[in-house]
Amino acid sequence: MHDPLLATGHRTTRYSRCTYLLLGSLTLLLLSIWLLPQSAELKQSHGWFPTWLHTTTEFFAIVVAMLVFSVTWHSYRVERAGNLLILACGFLAVGLLDFAHVLSYRGMPNFITPASPEKAIDFWLAARLSAAICLLIVALRPWTALRKATTRYYLLAAALLVTALFSYLQLWHPALFPRTFIDGVGLTPLKIIVEWLVISVLIAAALCFWRDSRRAHAYDARGLFLAVALSILSELCFTAYSNVNDIYSLLGHLYKVLSYWFIYRVVFISSVREPYLRLAAEVSERQAAEQKIETLAFYDTLTGLPNLELLRDRTNQSLAANHRNHKHVALLFMDIDAFKTVNDSLGHSYGDALLVALAERLRLLLRHSDTLCRPGGDEFLILLPDLESADDAAAIAQKIMALQRQPFSLFGRTISSSLSLGVAVAPSDGDCFESLRRNAETAMYKAKQAGRQTWRFFDATMNSEALEHLNLLNGLRQAIEGDELLLHYQPQIDLRDGTLIGVEALVRWQHPEWGLVAPGRFIPAAEESRLIVPMGEWILQHACAQAAAWHRAGLVIPQIAVNLSAIQLQHGNVERLVLQALASSQLPAHMLELEITESSLLDNTAQVLETLKRIKAMGVRLSIDDFGTGYSSLAYLRNLAVDKLKIDQSFVRDLTTGSDSRAIITAIVQMARSLGLETIAEGVEDAPTANALYRLGCLQAQGYLYARPLPAEQLAQFVREQIPLPCAVLNHELSV
Repeated sequence: MHDPLLATGHRTTRYSRCTYLLLGSLTLLLLSIWLLPQSAELKQSHGWFPTWLHTTTEFFAIVVAMLVFSVTWHSYRVERAGNLLILACGFLAVGLLDFAHVLSYRGMPNFITPASPEKAIDFWLAARLSAAICLLIVALRPWTALRKATTRYYLLAAALLVTALFSYLQLWHPALFPRTFIDGVGLTPLKIIVEWLVISVLIAAALCFWRDSRRAHAYDARGLFLAVALSILSELCFTAYSNVNDIYSLLGHLYKVLSYWFIYRVVFISSVREPYLRLAAEVSERQAAEQKIETLAFYDTLTGLPNLELLRDRTNQSLAANHRNHKHVALLFMDIDAFKTVNDSLGHSYGDALLVALAERLRLLLRHSDTLCRPGGDEFLILLPDLESADDAAAIAQKIMALQRQPFSLFGRTISSSLSLGVAVAPSDGDCFESLRRNAETAMYKAKQAGRQTWRFFDATMNSEALEHLNLLNGLRQAIEGDELLLHYQPQIDLRDGTLIGVEALVRWQHPEWGLVAPGRFIPAAEESRLIVPMGEWILQHACAQAAAWHRAGLVIPQIAVNLSAIQLQHGNVERLVLQALASSQLPAHMLELEITESSLLDNTAQVLETLKRIKAMGVRLSIDDFGTGYSSLAYLRNLAVDKLKIDQSFVRDLTTGSDSRAIITAIVQMARSLGLETIAEGVEDAPTANALYRLGCLQAQGYLYARPLPAEQLAQFVREQIPLPCAVLNHELSV
């Protein structure tokens, strides 16, 4: 963006160099005329400065002096420095005195009294002395505003009063003034003394301006210094001339005009140009601020893409336009798969860089009329107007999926990512932005449910599924708050003697209208919505309380197992909850076993391990659920000091028919034995499976062979009436 003040600074530098060069040249010119051997007759020739040229130069100086006053006076504001007004009013007096000097010059018509050299010299000296005193005051006074706004009028009145008083005395009482010129003799010593007095005052002012020009000041001290320096040269000329028409008189008047011009330039820049330029930096800044506000209001600060508000406006415009020309409008909703893993494992800098790189990659696929938007997080939307058919949107979706398979290079690291994408096409899938966005998002979630790294068109059945899902979540929230949850308990059996070694607490949902809701239906929804966190807290509290109640009632139930989800471990403050549950129920810590899924060890590993270590230190037992389905490291098992591995039912179910399952279970049992861990199999539904497990060395089991998950009262009855039938059956089969 162009900066007027910066450009002005460059121009000021060039101006300073030129003016210093001019000052040096004019000084050399005066010295050369003064010192070079030339005839006195040549220097004193009356042809150098005729009356008409004198009148012209003086009137030019008068006009400049009046401009100094008028420009400053009419542009002055109270916050400006009062020095400008002092300069303006001072040069008003100087201009008026110069005008009287011109009218008094020899050869001019009578001005009240006859023209004469002495009359002209008196007005001349008064003007020079006024200018010198004015410049010295400006040089000495701080460059600050006047204390009162009315002071300007006092300055104006003082300038006019001094001028009027001097003019009155000179015109009507000339005898009061000492002689400054004698016909046939020339200038008197008094005139020369006054000229040197003026020079002395100007030198003092010049020194002040020179000092200020070497520092940072709010005014053009360098310009005023040059003006005063030229005035000094002018006055030196007037101390050297022998007649009003010689070469020194010519040079003196020329230097005087240049001095006035520099003063006018200073006040013009300070009063007119500088405020104008300042107004132009302000306008530019305001425009930049407005542009920034617009950017913040309608664009994403990270990627520079349009945000949701701008996309909404463009979508509605496209819908209106395409309704007239019978075209289609598509909205694509994208979400980066497992983006949280990138942030958590590599840091947010990598996550941000991935978002920026993806935005750049998506731009390459789009037309000029398309709009790529980032509403926030790891979501992107694409507006595709003017489509002939839905197939055009499908082609773009396919290209995006193909392009996204290429890895990204971020900070020297290669990162692969994938997208889930949903497509909604107007008018069939919606006639406004909100409906298109909602339906495209629904289609995107269907793509995630289909395994991610794919895309889906929206269809009407998705809405009914989404509505059902929403009703399920709302009902689940009410269930947690409204005491609709209950626990069932499944016995865990020792295969060696058939005795009860514990129970696993399993949550159930008794809905007042839907009846008993299957866990496979609401548990995934609870994990997706993170309702599993408050649900898990409820389960832990009630399971510990029930186990303590059985213990007090004399029932022999050695331990109770409670499942913990990965989300609970990451966000549920499990350590505090376990302490509260044990303390409130008075359940011994060794009677509580926490089952953690193998996959939960992969998320936030350091945090999870530290939490589980502290829980283990309380005396609580730990087991790994669904073992064999994930990718847990043996180091985790060693570091956590896990007590038990729970063999997933998918292996147990095929144990008697599949050699792969037998090999996997054998490996798990042998590994557990080498680490000093127990093993328990879930999903045991028949005696042959129990027999096979026993042969392989797995000594604990649970499943329908022994009992289904039972309410607390039925479980208590089961314990009281327990008959070790499965063990007898097992021993019978072993004997056979």
